[in-house]
Amino acid sequence: MKTMTKIAGAILAFVLVAQHPTPGMAAMEDDQYDVPYVPTPMKTVARMLEMAKVKPSDILYDLGSGDGRIVISAVRDYGALRAVGVDINPVRTRESNENARKAGVTDKVKFYEANIFEHDFSEATVLLMYLLTEVNIKLRPRILSILKPGTRVVTHDFDMGEWEPDDVASMDGFRHVYMWIVPANVDGTWEVTAGGAKYPLVLEQFFQRLSGSVQFGGKSLQFRSGHLDGTKVTFEANAASGNGAAPAIYTATASVPGILEGIIDIGGKKIPFTARRTGPSPPIDAPRSK
Repeated sequence: MKTMTKIAGAILAFVLVAQHPTPGMAAMEDDQYDVPYVPTPMKTVARMLEMAKVKPSDILYDLGSGDGRIVISAVRDYGALRAVGVDINPVRTRESNENARKAGVTDKVKFYEANIFEHDFSEATVLLMYLLTEVNIKLRPRILSILKPGTRVVTHDFDMGEWEPDDVASMDGFRHVYMWIVPANVDGTWEVTAGGAKYPLVLEQFFQRLSGSVQFGGKSLQFRSGHLDGTKVTFEANAASGNGAAPAIYTATASVPGILEGIIDIGGKKIPFTARRTGPSPPIDAPRSK
């Protein structure tokens, strides 16, 4: 009886492992790579593509693309203009090309056998990854420096360290999908021109968060709750306490490097402004303050 119980238990364990492969199992297949191959469940693939808001104008890249399921689904099911997979494993690359052929999407997808740290993915408007946190963090400087502001970055299960996600979804009680929007680089000193006046502005950027100060009328107006949504910049400079003045709410776009254009809203009065960078700015991945 005990023998039969052990056999039944072994069979059950085999079935469970076959249905839910683990990184350790995949590592036995390709343990020479930094990240083991573990396929993303199709339910999670769908959630990642939905969170990325994939649309017909998008060019999607999947770093560590495995069997190509995300790349194929992006064009077949979500209408992406093009999709590209990058994987260092030649077995996975061959498998991806075969899967694309079967799905009838070879005209819209491309798979590269390449190192994700060296391959150029700067044209991506959507970037997806199922890597490890330490690998994401290693990629983070390239993501922030070569991708255009507004690019959506989505990962399965592993985050980006100090770079807080803009959105998080939980699935099945244990899976997580994270989404970030690449922010413009606005860190540094600026000169604001508004209403015939010129005055300095200091922006201190921590990824998509902003703090800093506006020097106006001989006073320094501090702010701590600024935010970047791609190229959209918002912050509120509170007037000095006790004078009864309304806060100045700045809303601007940073579509052109080194230039901000927008509106200052002071108690409902809207004043157009422009600002030009007057000093150097550090990389977003090396922020000066939190």
